[in-house]
Amino acid sequence: MAKAYVLKKIPLWPVIRVCFVVFIIIGILIGILYALLLSSWSFLISSLGDSGLGDEVGILRGIGLILIPLIAILYAVFGTIVVAIWVLIYNLIASVVGGIELMLEPAAELVKAAPPQSPGAGEGPHVPPEKTITGF
Repeated sequence: MAKAYVLKKIPLWPVIRVCFVVFIIIGILIGILYALLLSSWSFLISSLGDSGLGDEVGILRGIGLILIPLIAILYAVFGTIVVAIWVLIYNLIASVVGGIELMLEPAAELVKAAPPQSPGAGEGPHVPPEKTITGF
């Protein structure tokens, strides 16, 4: 049996924490890709022979290693700022026009694990009221 909930507000701080960690991981992966790209370019240049670019090849390798943490930090900071702005915009709009209605059902494992509850003497079945999610 699905229950209706309305997402009227998204809490900002938990979203920022999760997004920062996710963007750090994505930034590290992107930084590694850039480092590999620059390293392969430097290998290609050095394999061309004596082209007089010996110092530039070493600089490319160094820049590639610097890019890994730099891209990760920049990606995390700017990505988190953009997500925070979107959360604030959602909260503002949801306070005016209402939130997103969610239809949630309990997981099958939880339904099986819960013991059946019998109502007290003279009472009907207990039905919890619909709830509004406002934050965590």
